[in-house]
Amino acid sequence: MKMTRRGLAAIAAALLFGACAVPGPASAQNARGATRLLVPYAAGGATDILARQLAEKLGTLWGTPVVVENRPGAAGTIASRELAQSKPDGKTLIMVTSAHSINALVYQKLPYDTLADFTPIVQVADISNVLLASKASGYTSLAQVLEAGKANPDSLTYGTAGVGTSVHLAGELLSSTTGVPMTPVHYKGDQESIVALAGGQIPLSINTVAGARAQIEAGRVHALAVTGSTRSAMLKDVPTIAESGVPGYAAGNWFGILGPAGMDAQTVQRLNTDIAKVLSDPATAERAQGLGLTIKTGTPQQFDALIRHDMDMWRPIVKKLDLRNG
Repeated sequence: MKMTRRGLAAIAAALLFGACAVPGPASAQNARGATRLLVPYAAGGATDILARQLAEKLGTLWGTPVVVENRPGAAGTIASRELAQSKPDGKTLIMVTSAHSINALVYQKLPYDTLADFTPIVQVADISNVLLASKASGYTSLAQVLEAGKANPDSLTYGTAGVGTSVHLAGELLSSTTGVPMTPVHYKGDQESIVALAGGQIPLSINTVAGARAQIEAGRVHALAVTGSTRSAMLKDVPTIAESGVPGYAAGNWFGILGPAGMDAQTVQRLNTDIAKVLSDPATAERAQGLGLTIKTGTPQQFDALIRHDMDMWRPIVKKLDLRNG
């Protein structure tokens, strides 16, 4: 199935997105003036809040403004192209999501090379999706779902926020990993699919953790498992899919900071250290948890490996679904 431009944008939109600027006392780190932090999406949602916090705290640490500039459009590729064309001096950065890896597979003619034209600096956070079941379905565990799918291969349908979204691909990966057929039912967004689930129109749905929280807490739907590698801070009692009997499964969404290609190693390490330092603030972690996010940092090499891992993981899924677009 060919993917529409609207569907491509939904890959990124389903991940939630924002902006900011803050000055402080003098610092050697940014003695040459303000740093630009590009955000590939319009203001609003978890990424907006995370970007604002990061910009404010880095501005205070460095003593110069960190200006967040929103560059929405084309599923994030407009902002990424601007970064790729920037000087590699550490003064222009971008906050990307896991859509950055997916775009490399979906778009056949990107205005940049996803691996060669950027310098990975640090991952900043993770956010999972969650597999849900309607009360009418009777499912209370992933094991029950998989058993039913094996016994009756045509019985499992699951709601998604649209073709090519992270929740759609997470379901396709689960089906591919377990060998259990699962048929997606595509809706126009996260909320539309969960309303259909609560109403018993579909037995299963995969939704964002933040979007599903109210329905879960109201007891209208059952949370079976989260898609990430670790449990969600917002749903601490809900196991991961890997914990539920599918070893190795992990399809969370991530947020991270990139710079242009050609940055020197000293600048990259300084940025990595400073960003990890400000994100270690307990208040930042607590606020992130309220959005379903988990602060997660690491080395530049680990972030580079994550980007490559996701490209390898999604490549066969994108090919199977024929989601490629010019």
